[in-house]
Amino acid sequence: MSVSTSTNGRVHSPLSGTTLGAVSMHCTHNVETNWKKYQEFIEEAAARHVRFLVFPEVSLQGYFWTTPGIGSPEMAEQLHFFRSVAETIPGPTTARLQEFAARHNMLIQAGMAEKALDGNIIYNSAVLVGPSGVIGVFRKLHNQFEWPIFGPGNHLSVFPSPLGKIGMFICYDLCFPEITRAFALQGATIASLTTAWPMKGEDPETDYYGYCYDLLSRSNAFSNQMWMVCANQVKRPPEPGCPNYYGHSRIIAPTGKIVAEIGHEEGLVTATVDLEGELERARTLEFFGLNLLQDRRPEYYGLLADKSIYYDATVGPLVQQSVALSDASQLEAAGV
Repeated sequence: MSVSTSTNGRVHSPLSGTTLGAVSMHCTHNVETNWKKYQEFIEEAAARHVRFLVFPEVSLQGYFWTTPGIGSPEMAEQLHFFRSVAETIPGPTTARLQEFAARHNMLIQAGMAEKALDGNIIYNSAVLVGPSGVIGVFRKLHNQFEWPIFGPGNHLSVFPSPLGKIGMFICYDLCFPEITRAFALQGATIASLTTAWPMKGEDPETDYYGYCYDLLSRSNAFSNQMWMVCANQVKRPPEPGCPNYYGHSRIIAPTGKIVAEIGHEEGLVTATVDLEGELERARTLEFFGLNLLQDRRPEYYGLLADKSIYYDATVGPLVQQSVALSDASQLEAAGV
């Protein structure tokens, strides 16, 4: 992809068409403080003519400040916090985002704690909002270590938009290539990641978790030959115990090349790109002219969704066995 300039988080292509934006946000656990930053970043994005803007994971309320043990006072404290600040979708924040989206003709992906069942279930959610309201919601699918604070999601939908179909996913979901492949097979043009990706150490230049983020984000874009927009929290929130987030929000082309990126700093990264044109080039020219979706052999991939390999099939679950024996006894008593 031919790029003319890259300055202050801005990248412009001579084949300009659609401006994408991703926020690296230094978050707190104060909703009003975070919302003020949302407004500032949206206005900055509008000034750069951004059509699709992505915010980091739970950036409205802030992410966990520790990883608490089950039943610990620290877990109770965080459960209480997220129960008190989580919002419904649609709700007050999505209504305010809709106003901004309508004013600037923009699509906005926000990361927030969502409440359901009268606040008894909290989800780690990404919500896509446009000028007409909520377009779709994704609830983090792979979040085993977040339970019981956040419940798990249950779908891999993509959502039609004026820019094409968009597939949203969150943080740890990036580690599972099935996610973005499912988006690509549903015709997604963009996979948009909202994340709070931490560092393992303190040096972003050599950090191993940062290396993993770089490897996974680029390989997911390349292997599906689709656009990727990644928005990450950055630096350490002020509350004690919080991790140091990696930042490096970025926009990745369908070739796996980083088109625009911001480093370990708070800010907005944007790139003006030819969405459909570059996707077409990736699938017809760049990588030997090969279309990786066309060359799939799904008839041999059944094992990927076969859960029976997770246990010894010769040993039946006890509950199922007892039900089967009970059924057999009833049949025998009935003379069948």
